[in-house]
Amino acid sequence: MRRMQWAAVVLCAAAIAVNYLDRSTIAIANPEIRKEFNIGAAQFGALQSVWSLCYAFAQIPIGLVVDRLGPRTLLGASLVLWSIAVAAGGLTASFKQLFVARSMLGITESPAYPTAVRVTSNWFQNRDRGVPTGVFNMGANIGTAIAPPLLTALMLLFGWRMMFILMGGVGLLAALVWFWLYRDPDAAELTATDRAYLDANKSKRGGAHVAARQWTRLFRFRTTWAMIFGAFCSGYGIWMYVTWLPGYLEGQHHIGIAQTGFLASIPLVCSIFGAFFGGYASDRLAARGVPIVQARKLPTALGYLGSGLFTALAAYSTTPGPAILWISIAMFLLWFAVAAKWTLITAVSPQDYCASCSSIQNFGSYLGGTCSPFITGLIVDKTGSFVLALALGSVIMIAGAAIYYFLVASPITDADLEASSPRPATA
Repeated sequence: MRRMQWAAVVLCAAAIAVNYLDRSTIAIANPEIRKEFNIGAAQFGALQSVWSLCYAFAQIPIGLVVDRLGPRTLLGASLVLWSIAVAAGGLTASFKQLFVARSMLGITESPAYPTAVRVTSNWFQNRDRGVPTGVFNMGANIGTAIAPPLLTALMLLFGWRMMFILMGGVGLLAALVWFWLYRDPDAAELTATDRAYLDANKSKRGGAHVAARQWTRLFRFRTTWAMIFGAFCSGYGIWMYVTWLPGYLEGQHHIGIAQTGFLASIPLVCSIFGAFFGGYASDRLAARGVPIVQARKLPTALGYLGSGLFTALAAYSTTPGPAILWISIAMFLLWFAVAAKWTLITAVSPQDYCASCSSIQNFGSYLGGTCSPFITGLIVDKTGSFVLALALGSVIMIAGAAIYYFLVASPITDADLEASSPRPATA
């Protein structure tokens, strides 16, 4: 079973890596797209914002679909569809067509994280989910870290359009691998001991499908809303860096496009380690007897707080060396928090609702991701600098730390959601 558990986690990480590579195509092609379509920073930011907005609103129903259909079917189909969408971006003839292609990419990529959360909760008991959660989050960091050198090389060799098309082909191959290798626990051959381990995950509902009426009750709890608003702050910081890091190095520090591809990968490599250690730290706290919710939310809050402080230092750096150092530390701590945040969602939600709760949280994250690229671009257009944009991102991430620590409290239980009336607002 250990082999099957970690194969499942690695496959999720690989799918998310492809997901993030495809998202990053627009950031890497930033200067070329702006030049070809004659658009400003704010209009370019709108391309990322529409992706995030579509992704965010697709999150609302997608978790319910994952909880009802299971991750194998949904993630495989999603891989096929988003690969077609990213390749279509390379065939566009106008800014409007590219805008539509990015919208479709946002919708079709939306199942990636909720399915990974459900895979982890299906294969691991609650106390053991921190490290696997950190590992599948590393997929996002790996995809984002290798994107600058890999996609920059493809763009310099073949042009930005062919870069988009080639990445679509990679996604289709990944879909074939997913369908070939991944199996849900119910379809796997396991020993009685292994079955007993996994049976501990089963709720009193016995794995019955989540009804829409029960799903809507999730919005009655303070914990749900705190996760949404905290994730908004998280998403703002993530997509400020993912979308604008190459543009920041080129525009603020006047680094050439070839060097940018390498230098932008340094903070992103740091985020890979941040994701792993965020999951590891939360598991260690749980193993030492810290209550499970506290063990998950403490690393979350500390990570966002530290990331905000180091982002503030980066905002006022006047030379490339210190700026890259502060951003690298900020990205490490940001993803330290993100990994812990994803373990927190399985600590505060029932087993049968974990994909639903994760997608609701992710809705908040991508509302932040919708605002961040556009607001950052608007500030850069108005001020000619990234200083104010980074300072704003710092404040927002520190606010996220406070929300997660002080407002995420009691877990939501099956009994809460099965009841005919909601629990008090303090739940």
